[in-house]
Amino acid sequence: MLNRVWNWLKTPRGKDSWRPGWAILYLFAAFGLLAKLGDYYVPDYGFTYLIGQGDEPAREFNWIEERDVTVYRHFRSSGYDAQYYAQLALDPALLDPTLTESVDNLPYRARRILLPWTAYLFGMGQPNWVLNVYALQNIVCWFLLGWLLLRWFPPTSFDRVFRWLGIMFSYGLWFSAFFSLVDGPSLLLLALALRWIEQGHSWRASAILALGGMAKETNILGAAVLAPDRWKNLNGWVRCVIQGILVALPLLAWFALLHWRFLDTGSLAGVRNFAWPFVAYGERWADLIRVTLNGEASWKFLSSGWAMHLSLTVQMVVLLGWWQWRKAAWRLTVPFAVLAFVLGEAVWEGYPGASGRVLLPMLLGFNLLVPQARRWWPVLLLGNLTMFVGPFSLEPRPGETYSVQITDRPELSLDAETTELTVSFPRPWYRAEKNRKREWRWSETDADIVINNPYTSALEIEIRGEWTAHTSRTARLTQNGELKWQQSIDTRIRDWRLAGIILQPGENRLRIESDEHNFVAKTGDGRRLAVCLFRFAIKGKPVATE
Repeated sequence: MLNRVWNWLKTPRGKDSWRPGWAILYLFAAFGLLAKLGDYYVPDYGFTYLIGQGDEPAREFNWIEERDVTVYRHFRSSGYDAQYYAQLALDPALLDPTLTESVDNLPYRARRILLPWTAYLFGMGQPNWVLNVYALQNIVCWFLLGWLLLRWFPPTSFDRVFRWLGIMFSYGLWFSAFFSLVDGPSLLLLALALRWIEQGHSWRASAILALGGMAKETNILGAAVLAPDRWKNLNGWVRCVIQGILVALPLLAWFALLHWRFLDTGSLAGVRNFAWPFVAYGERWADLIRVTLNGEASWKFLSSGWAMHLSLTVQMVVLLGWWQWRKAAWRLTVPFAVLAFVLGEAVWEGYPGASGRVLLPMLLGFNLLVPQARRWWPVLLLGNLTMFVGPFSLEPRPGETYSVQITDRPELSLDAETTELTVSFPRPWYRAEKNRKREWRWSETDADIVINNPYTSALEIEIRGEWTAHTSRTARLTQNGELKWQQSIDTRIRDWRLAGIILQPGENRLRIESDEHNFVAKTGDGRRLAVCLFRFAIKGKPVATE
C-alpha cells in the first residue's frame, strides 16, 4: 500500500495537474487551524472564549447574567469587538431595549448585522447555541474561502501554493477567525462575487455584494467589479449603474432604519476611523520608527507591526501603480487601496493593528494580479510578509498556573457545592500567560492568592512555587499577617517550598508581597509589574486529629 502511494506521489503529471506533495501543505494548514481552535475550547464554556468578552470596566448592566447565558470572560481585559456583535446575535431584530445599555454604540455595531442574523438562524434561536455558532462562523468561512481560492491557486506549483498560504495564513484573516470578527466572512463574500463575475454571472455577483454590505459596509466598494471591462461598452455601464444601486440599496435602507430607531443612543459613524489622505498612514510609519528606536514594544509585536505596514504598502503600490482595468480582480480590490490612504489612526494604531484585516481584499487582489515569474518573487514575498507572523502572533489560551493534589479523600466530607479545592488569583494579579514551555502570572503590586477549602475539616498543605521579578527585591509570603516565607529574588527564576500551612474550611488567603515598587517593562502594553509566579503547586491532606 505504501509503495502504491509513493509511486503515485512521484509520478509525473501535466503542468496544470494537482501535485499531491503541494496539496499536503493545504491539508497541514487546515489541520493547523483546527489544532489552534482546539486550544481555545474551554469546558463548560464551549468556544465562547473566541467572543473576547472582557471583565472590565465593570458595568451596571451585566448582559451575561441578565440574559442567562454562559460566556467565557477574559480576566483583566476590556475585551474586543465581537463581544458586542455576539449580543446582537441573541436578538438580531434589535427589539431588546437593554441592548442600548450593554452595547457600547448600538447603531455603529448594528450596521454589520449579517453575521448576527446567520448565528441566530443556525443556532435555532437557542441563546447558548447562538453564541457558539457566532464564535465558530469565522472558522467555517476560513475553510470555505480556502476551498474557493483553489480556483485561482490550485496546488500545481510552489508559486500558487505560496499565494494561497499568503492569504490563508495572513494575520488579518487569522485575527478575524480567532476573534470572531466580520473581516474573514466579508472576504469570502467578495471572493465569491469575483468568481461569479469571471464566470459571467454579474447579477449573482450583485446579489452577493449586496449581502456582503450587510456584513461589513466597506464591502460595497467591491461593486466596482461590476463595471464593464471595456470603457466604450454603453450597455455595460447602464447595467453597472443599475446593479450598483441594487447593491447599495439594502445597506442604505438598513442605515435609515438604524438612524430612525436609535437616533439618541449613538452614532452610525466610527470614532477616528477616517482622516485626511495620507495623514494617519504616514503617522504610522513615524510611530513604527520611533518605537523601534526607543525599544518601547517587544520584538514579537513590533515585528508584526512592521510586517503589516510594509506588506500593505507594497500591495497599495502594486494595485494603484499598475492599471489593469480589464481584470476583474483589479476592479474589485483597487477601491480598498484608495480607502487605505484615508483610514484614521484607530485603524493603524496598535501592534500590529486593525489595518491588516480591514484591508484584506487588497491581499486577495495582490496575489491574483502579481505575475507568475521569478523576477516578481521579491514583490510577492514582501506583499505576503504577515503569513510568517500571523498564526504566531495570536496569544495562546492561558491555562491554570497551579496544581492541587489532596490525599486521604475518603476521610473528608464536603461542605459546599464545590467538590474540589480551588485556587484563584484576583486583582491585582494579571491574567495568566504562557509559551510552549512555561505558564506564568504577574502581579501588579502586593496581591492575595485565594484558596477555597470545600471540606468540613481543615487541611494541612505543602506549597511549592517559583517566582521572579524584573528588579531585585525581597519577596514574602504571608498568611493572616504572619510571615511564612521570605527570599531575595531578581530576574532569575527561584524555587521555594513551604510546609505546614493550615487551610480552614472555606476561604483562605495567602499574600505575596515585596519591598520594591512595581516596574514598567518595555513590552508595549504599559503594565506595571511586581512579582511573577510561575508555579503554584499544592499537596495536602486532612489535619490529623487525636
